[in-house]
Amino acid sequence: MEDITTTTPRPRHRLVDARISQHWSQQEVADRIGTTHVNVSRWERGITRPSPYFRRKLSKLFEKSEEELDLIFQPPVETPDTVNASGVNPPGGSTGAVSADPTGDIHAYDGINVAATPAIYDPIIPLPSSTPLVGREEEIAAIKQRLFAGSSVALTALNGLPGVGKTTLAIALAHDPDIRAHFRHGVLWAGLGPDPNVDRRLIRWGTLLGLSPGEIGNIKDREEWALSLRSAIGSRSMLLVIDDAWDVNDALTFKVGGPNCAHLVTTRYMAIASHVAGDGATRLQELNTDESMELLRLLAPQVIEKEEQKALALVEAVGGLPLALTLMGNYLRLQAYSGQARRIQSALQRLHDAAGRMQIEEPRGPIERHPSMPTDKTLSLQSIIAVTDQQLSAEARKALYALSALPSKPDNFSEEAAVAVTDCSLDAIDELIDTGMLESSSEGRYMLHQTIADYARLRQQGDEPRERLIQYAHEFVEEHRTDYEQLDIESGVIIAALEGAYVLGKKEALVRNVCEFAPFLLMRGNYSLAERHVERAHAAAVALNDTYGIANTLLYRGLIDQKHGNYDQAETYLQEGLTLARQVNAPTRIDALLYLGQTEQKKGNYDQAETYLQEGLTLARQNEDLEHVSAILNDLGWLTLKRGEQKQAEEYLQEGLVLARQIGHKERISGLLTTLGSVSARRGDYYQSEVYLQEGLVLARQLGNREQICGILINLGATEGEKGNYIQAEAYFLDGLVLARQIGHLDQIVILLANLGDIVSERGDSTQSEIYFQEGLSLARQIGHREWISALLINLGSVIRKQGKYAQAEAYLQESLLLARQIDRPQVIANALYECASIYLDQNNVELAEAAFREMLAIVPDGEQDLIALGQYGLARTAMAQGNRVQAQKLGAECLKVLEAMGHRNTQEVKQWLASIEG
Repeated sequence: MEDITTTTPRPRHRLVDARISQHWSQQEVADRIGTTHVNVSRWERGITRPSPYFRRKLSKLFEKSEEELDLIFQPPVETPDTVNASGVNPPGGSTGAVSADPTGDIHAYDGINVAATPAIYDPIIPLPSSTPLVGREEEIAAIKQRLFAGSSVALTALNGLPGVGKTTLAIALAHDPDIRAHFRHGVLWAGLGPDPNVDRRLIRWGTLLGLSPGEIGNIKDREEWALSLRSAIGSRSMLLVIDDAWDVNDALTFKVGGPNCAHLVTTRYMAIASHVAGDGATRLQELNTDESMELLRLLAPQVIEKEEQKALALVEAVGGLPLALTLMGNYLRLQAYSGQARRIQSALQRLHDAAGRMQIEEPRGPIERHPSMPTDKTLSLQSIIAVTDQQLSAEARKALYALSALPSKPDNFSEEAAVAVTDCSLDAIDELIDTGMLESSSEGRYMLHQTIADYARLRQQGDEPRERLIQYAHEFVEEHRTDYEQLDIESGVIIAALEGAYVLGKKEALVRNVCEFAPFLLMRGNYSLAERHVERAHAAAVALNDTYGIANTLLYRGLIDQKHGNYDQAETYLQEGLTLARQVNAPTRIDALLYLGQTEQKKGNYDQAETYLQEGLTLARQNEDLEHVSAILNDLGWLTLKRGEQKQAEEYLQEGLVLARQIGHKERISGLLTTLGSVSARRGDYYQSEVYLQEGLVLARQLGNREQICGILINLGATEGEKGNYIQAEAYFLDGLVLARQIGHLDQIVILLANLGDIVSERGDSTQSEIYFQEGLSLARQIGHREWISALLINLGSVIRKQGKYAQAEAYLQESLLLARQIDRPQVIANALYECASIYLDQNNVELAEAAFREMLAIVPDGEQDLIALGQYGLARTAMAQGNRVQAQKLGAECLKVLEAMGHRNTQEVKQWLASIEG
């Protein structure tokens, strides 16, 4: 015989706790010991007792004694009365589910012997789920601490979205062993809902507490009920759970506990929670991604193991809402029982559709039925949200459905956007907040949960909300065109408007809105997002035969390709856009000239780049367009700096900086400061360079301009590297590399890899250095950036030279020299010549070395103090190789003086060399 039937059911909480601690379901325990989940359930509820065979197996499974699992025989509690068929004691009798008072203490209250009063565990308390509670450990600990704190603070309320798990958490607490030990006289439960039969629940509590039919019949109103129940409870220590309160007066009606009691209220309404519990109100949040996946694994392990990515997509779609996850997990488990992959894939496909998710149903028994649910409805996401929907006013319901046009959580939207899109009053918005259908994220901003948004979207009829959203986004961007902080805050709303215009086929609005918002997306480094919307807008402009729209979208397509390093394709788009802009005399022709100048500069075609930039500058000055004048001056400054014309570069940049400060253009100021920092570093003024760069970095961070931040980090790292501060330099470069990879900026990735390779080489890690250089060279070749191909070849040649591989090193350097001469980059040519000369010296070919060093000095631009000093150092070494110690010492000393004044990283090397040649 497998089971032994007990006289009075007594739940085995320790057995339940042991299972839950292992995160096992009842079925998993049954599988491990060779029985059925029905038997495990009956053992846990105390209906039957395991036979000796299964008691031994349970003890071995959980590594606990029979006593530790509540498996030893306990005689039933002897009481003078029996339980009637309704589960409630007859008049004047004791309760149905009873246990002896664990303390044995004698308490007196109004002549009642509390010790003789058995514990009351309300028979309608739902049984805990067979699936362990996931992700609520902190909440349970905090709530228990508050409930145990005493009557002064022991009123606690849980509020949150429909389906967030308020009732589930309350059930877990009602069965918690610590809770039952503390509240040793029992737990009462009142499930309310939107239309509760309050009197019926009060009568049941009165009967459980021992009130006679006569006493109950004499109670006339709720005030008398409160006094009678309080008196019946007396000094007993009890937990009173008031679940799913929709009306604050209903909730307060059940606040009848005595001085040793605590109350736990669950509600969708934040106002009710705050009213009944004050600072004891806790908003229950959704599960995070890891917790959501854990819950799905517990419910449908076979499916999740094979389809983890699809499961992650479902978690994101429902925003970690526990009810949604539970319904989906149970549904997937049922579909997986057949073992047919076809059914699992079909189930996953259904769940990826919002309508399919909404309609997944799960039958519940009468005791398990949620208090909010009508008796004729089964539990589903649709039915649980509909209960609240049906309680809303007509205006609030209209607002809820319209809000589905806005982005859902985790995005948020402004109050202005909500009012514009819903065309409703703030009263309707407030009603949605009060009912928990809409969340407040910060002052004047709101969030709509993904599941509620799905529900509302399925019920919204007509396109008016999305049309109002499109117009709102247009007006917002137009008003805040250069206010990047505001654009960033409302970017989710604007992107939703772009999607809405595309879906509704509003071509004119799509072209207009995309062209207005694309510059911000590009400034933020959101290239992929910008590309998707620009492509859509370009197709719409072509369909409309909108020349202005075609020209503008071509410019943005070209700029996006330029950011990705696709210079030839970028030039094609920009030339086509410039041609159209000139035909219609569009202001965007200045942008086209600016972007073409930048593209040609990146390709190393400096003469053509200057031609475009000068033409754009002339047009901008004619139009008194200070914004474009300052932008073009910035690029002209950078171009002339690369040519070695430092004085002219600084003149362009200082003029641009004055104009940018005049018009308050923070982005432009930051860019100009960055280039000025490079100018100062080139002439060895590292202090002034850092001043410029740090000011620019502050502005770039304020704007959230990731591309600009990355560029400044590169310059700061280079400055620290030149000073020999390699650890700080590497930190700047690594931070920049993270940003550059995030935004997909290949130019900057190449530059950062080159700099990182140089830094780790200086620290002696030639292997890692070569890895960085090779990756950077591969990318530079991919995007056709001849300047950086040349620079990386120099770096590789230097690393290989130090390993004694002179032939390979010289091959790299000769290729670099060829490219550098093609693009006329004197600094790059000088660096290549320096490394070539060093190879010749290593091989004792002094004449070739001297010739290379002298050629280097001949082409170094004025003001490039570090390169001039290094050229002199090279000649000093050749003089020493020729036996001219005096000349070597003279040239070395001159070099050292310059490098020391600059704080250059080669200072120590030159010092050591001079010390080594002293006679």
